[in-house]
Amino acid sequence: MNKYAALLGTSMLLAGTANAEGFFVGGSFGAGDASLGPNTPFGQIEDRLYFAKGFGGYRVNDYFAVEGSLLAGTNDSWSDSFDDDTDASFTALSGSFLGIIPASDNFELYAKFGGYFGESDVGDNFFLFGSGNDQDESGMVWGAGMYINLGSRNQFTIRVDYENYDTDVFDELWAVTAGFQFNF
Repeated sequence: MNKYAALLGTSMLLAGTANAEGFFVGGSFGAGDASLGPNTPFGQIEDRLYFAKGFGGYRVNDYFAVEGSLLAGTNDSWSDSFDDDTDASFTALSGSFLGIIPASDNFELYAKFGGYFGESDVGDNFFLFGSGNDQDESGMVWGAGMYINLGSRNQFTIRVDYENYDTDVFDELWAVTAGFQFNF
């Protein structure tokens, strides 16, 4: 009798997670902040960067997924608090593990942790004589977000992400993006 109860309990647990697994792809846009400390050739700088991100991954079950993403951000053509002659950009290829908390059938929260390879660039384009800090780098990425699942099989997802990057060039770099995800 105990064998049947264990078998029934295991099959019910696996049946609940079987429909959550599969590949996903998507894209998002957003904004974030980048700051440099006063010990740089550019002085203390803080500015808004605008980001575009493409991502894809595999959801193992209701509670776990792996994801890769390509993120690019820049302040080109924007005049916030950066010097008008100073441009900043950041690009990264990242891989992350996601821990997911299903709050309801259509709403989920998640936390992510991983690493990235990327490039940070801060340059002063004053006249023809510019100086800059262009550096290839790698580091950690961490963040959190939420999914809003749509469709009869939850194949469409609206997604909001917060990500923080540990960079060598910027003292602080974070992004908030919102976008769309398709679940296969």
